[in-house]
Amino acid sequence: MALKAGTVASFPNSLAEAMENAMKQEWQAVKGVPLPEQGEEDRRLLFAAIAKGIFVYFKANEDELMNNITLKDVGLGSDKNYEVTQLELNL
Repeated sequence: MALKAGTVASFPNSLAEAMENAMKQEWQAVKGVPLPEQGEEDRRLLFAAIAKGIFVYFKANEDELMNNITLKDVGLGSDKNYEVTQLELNL
């Protein structure tokens, strides 16, 4: 499954949807009541825009995101550490 920023038209299984779900959980925890449905379209627009901005920023700075990766050996060998020389994000 590819990572997906999400749009208002394509919201399911996206970063924007995860933001909305987190908002609902936090609202319930802090306010003690469910997040009102009023304003849902505007919230989704906001979350989709933020998610897209994050993806665009990461794409513009993809080589800054990771410089090494360690692959854990689940067998009898040892972990392997690899330098990441290039990272490419597909938007």
